[in-house]
Amino acid sequence: MTGVTLGTEREQVVRWMEEGRTILEIIVKLLNDSDQIKAAAEAAQRENERLRQECEQLRGDVNQLKADHERSKKERAEIAQWFSGVMSEAASRLLAERPQG
Repeated sequence: MTGVTLGTEREQVVRWMEEGRTILEIIVKLLNDSDQIKAAAEAAQRENERLRQECEQLRGDVNQLKADHERSKKERAEIAQWFSGVMSEAASRLLAERPQG
């Protein structure tokens, strides 16, 4: 080998070493980024599950409130019907007891 060839090969090896260092830095950064993204994804999954459970609880609450509302409407209608009957009976008695005259 000649001195020129050794010099060129040496420059190429130095360049590869520099490129290798740069590539390793990039790989380390990518691994760190990957860890951060994985942690963020896991946190998002936990939050999603929490919100899903909360949503199910709220759906149950809404269904219970709807049932309570329907029961209240039915009770109100029954009370109104009863009150109407009482008022009709009272009116009938008042008319029957009114002095003729």
